[in-house]
Amino acid sequence: MSLDQKRLRLGIILIPAIIFGISLTQNALTYEYQGKQIHSAISLFLVGGISIVGGGGMECLTWSANPIAILAVIRFLMESSAVIKIEPVLLTPKPKPESSSRWLSLIAAAIAWSFSFWKEILAAESGTTGKIYSFEPGYWLWVSSLTILAIGINFYYFRFKKFQK
Repeated sequence: MSLDQKRLRLGIILIPAIIFGISLTQNALTYEYQGKQIHSAISLFLVGGISIVGGGGMECLTWSANPIAILAVIRFLMESSAVIKIEPVLLTPKPKPESSSRWLSLIAAAIAWSFSFWKEILAAESGTTGKIYSFEPGYWLWVSSLTILAIGINFYYFRFKKFQK
């Protein structure tokens, strides 16, 4: 693996991670529920996965873009590694895993972008929904980080792997 490839891999992972970290310090959205409410991105990140318990199936689906993106990063690092693993028992080379990181990253970005089309979200466990007034910088930074990750991974495969299995 050349130095350019190593630097590109590092940039593909670090730039979205930094943007994602910054997004967690911002507000994510403003919505109506007994007055105007603001959700911080960190609160949505931390409790979004359990929203299904309160009846928020679609909200949980949107939150699932986070673990899908993490899985895409792990798969990308495995797939783009120059190290050939040796099977310990038979001492034969293991084939590299099939490329799935590019599709996982695109799915995560598509899920994140799809939330921008929502008009209301689950506001209470009683099933009450609240109208979304606006998406704040935390949401847009989150979407940007997943989009940059998807573009970066797909660029890497286009540039160095030529989408070969």
